[in-house]
Amino acid sequence: MPDPAASDTLGAELLALAAIGADGDGVTRTAWSPQLMQASQWLVERCVDAGATAEIDPAGNVVARWAGRRDAPAVLVGSHIDTVRQGGRYDGALGVLGGLDAARRLHAGGARLGRPLWLAAFNDEEGTRFATSMFGSRAFAGEPLEAELGSADAAGTTVAAAMAAAGSDPASLPGARGLHRVGSYLELHIEQGPVLEEAGAGIGVVTAIVGLLGLRVTLRGQANHAGTTPMDLRRDALAGAARAILSLREHALGHGLRLTVGEIEVAPGGSNVVPGACTFSVDVRTADPAALERAEAAVRDIVTACAAQEGLTAEATRVHRLEPVAMDPAMQAVIHRAAEAEGAQVLELVSGAGHDAMVLGRHVPAAMLFVPSRGGISHNPEEFTTPAHCELGARVLAAAIAVLAT
Repeated sequence: MPDPAASDTLGAELLALAAIGADGDGVTRTAWSPQLMQASQWLVERCVDAGATAEIDPAGNVVARWAGRRDAPAVLVGSHIDTVRQGGRYDGALGVLGGLDAARRLHAGGARLGRPLWLAAFNDEEGTRFATSMFGSRAFAGEPLEAELGSADAAGTTVAAAMAAAGSDPASLPGARGLHRVGSYLELHIEQGPVLEEAGAGIGVVTAIVGLLGLRVTLRGQANHAGTTPMDLRRDALAGAARAILSLREHALGHGLRLTVGEIEVAPGGSNVVPGACTFSVDVRTADPAALERAEAAVRDIVTACAAQEGLTAEATRVHRLEPVAMDPAMQAVIHRAAEAEGAQVLELVSGAGHDAMVLGRHVPAAMLFVPSRGGISHNPEEFTTPAHCELGARVLAAAIAVLAT
C-alpha cells in the first residue's frame, strides 16, 4: 500500500528544492553557482536528518552514506540536482530525492541491509554553464579532469575559478574518487519523453543509454555591406549554415539518428551586414556505436560540402563523444520484479538522454528506471510527473535496493 507520510515528504521536498534557484516559472541551478551550492547544503541536512553521514566532496557532489551490516561494496543510488536554465523541478531532482525517500522507507520498515547504501547528487550533469557534462560523476569515477578546469562560462569564469569561489580547491579533485567502494549503481529518473505515458506504463526499465556526440561547427566567409554586395558575389556564412543545418536534418531522418542544432551565433551580427562567420552546435544521439562513428564522419562531410557551395571555409571541432552504454541485465530483472510486485505495467526502452549512469555503468553494474513525464516535456518549467508516479518510482527503487543490498 502507498505510504502517505513518505509520499507527502517526497512531494514537499521536491517543492522545497525547486524553490532554491527559482527562476520565473522554472529553476536555474548551474554548476558551482550559489544556488546549486545552497541546494547541496540543503540536501546534506536532509540526509543527516535521515540518519546518514553526508558531505559535499571536492567535485561538488553530495555523497550520503548509511552503513550496512558488513564492510562490502556499497549500493549507490543517485542522480543530479543541477539544472538547465529555467528547467523543471523533476529532472534529476526526483532521482536524488526519490533515493532519499527510498532510504527512509527501508529504515522505517526495519530493513537491515547487508551492504552499505550510498546516495549521490552528482554535480554538473547538465553541463549548462561550462559544457563540462557529468563532471561530478566522472570525478567520482576517478577520470582525469585537469583539462576541464580551464573551461570557461559565457562571462569568462573558468571551472577552476568557480570552484575556488564555491570554497573548493581544484587541486583536491582526486579526493572525489569513490567508485572503487561501490558494487552497483541505480538511478531513478523521469523519462523526459512521451513513450511511457503513451503506452500507459508506470515504470520504464532502461536497456541502454544512447551515445552522445557533440560538435561545434564554424563557417567563415566575408562580412560586407548588405546594400552594396550583389547576392551572387556574397560569401554569406549564415546562408551556408542554413544550408548545412537542413542537410544535416535530412541525413538524420534518413539514418535513424536524433540530431539537433540548438545553438547558433552570427558575427558581426548587424542587420545591414552580410554575416562573415557563423558558429553552431550539433548534437547527435544513437544507441548504435557504429552509427555514432559514421555520424561524425557524415557531419564533417556535409558541412564541408555546404560550405563549398557558398564559398566558405569550414571547421568542425568535437566537443564530446560518449559511447552508448548497455544497462546490466541482472539489475534490469530486479527492477522488473520490483515493479511487477507493485502492480505496475512495465516497458523496456532505450534512454535518448544522457545520464550519470552512462559514466558509472562503464565501471560497475548499473541500471535505470523511468517514471512517466506528462506530455513528454522536460528541460522546461512545464515538466511534470504525478505524485502517484513519483511515489511509485520511490517504492520500486526501495524494493530494488533491498534486493541488491542483501
